[in-house]
Amino acid sequence: MLEKTRGIVLRSTSYSDTSVIVKIYTEDFGVLSFLVKGAKRKNASIKANLFGPLSMLDLSIYKKEKKNLQILKEATIETHFVSISADPAKTSILFFLNEVLIKCLQDDEVNIELFNFLHESLTALETAEKQFSNFYLVFLVRLSRFLGFYPQGKYINEKTFFDMQDGLFTQTEPMHPDFLENEKCLLLNKLLTNNYYTMERLILSASEKKELLDILLRFYSLHQSNMNNIVSHKILEQVFA
Repeated sequence: MLEKTRGIVLRSTSYSDTSVIVKIYTEDFGVLSFLVKGAKRKNASIKANLFGPLSMLDLSIYKKEKKNLQILKEATIETHFVSISADPAKTSILFFLNEVLIKCLQDDEVNIELFNFLHESLTALETAEKQFSNFYLVFLVRLSRFLGFYPQGKYINEKTFFDMQDGLFTQTEPMHPDFLENEKCLLLNKLLTNNYYTMERLILSASEKKELLDILLRFYSLHQSNMNNIVSHKILEQVFA
């Protein structure tokens, strides 16, 4: 049966001289993989260049249960990344988001709210005109809500700790080494109070950005088993230094 859905491209890899395998996070079916035969041919009806990192597509698919590779009948661009493609800083953010999502989105579980959040995030990055250097930090914090470990509680005073294992602000020092205190706690709390539409008011030095990114990647690694060996954040640190 032919199904129509929206999708966000996670990865495209060569399968042969003419074909590709594409992993896509779909709105209605979660993560699906497709064998797109002939995609690298000049006269292909579905061309390989459609499947850039995090491209947002409208899809027509034949989905079969218990099949590792689904059939893609049609694919068209839903939103063109014009400003992202033209801006090296935005491109570096996109590559980082792509690497994080490849590691976090592993199965076919349907989560329409998460899909809508990713759609909103990519649209916000595309349309951001200035002061988007904190975008990837806001993204990581907001994404954690959909993955089930968004920070709970609140920063109260200089005696507040953040328990990274429990994802909780607390007045009691945790009995393990995975916690933040004092200035790091306050820095994380500062980030939590912002979103894509207020992030231009979030003033952070280059060292604070690096500190927050290190904190968030460590936090993710405690809650997501596939988050080891992230590399694209090194480019972000250079771009936004």
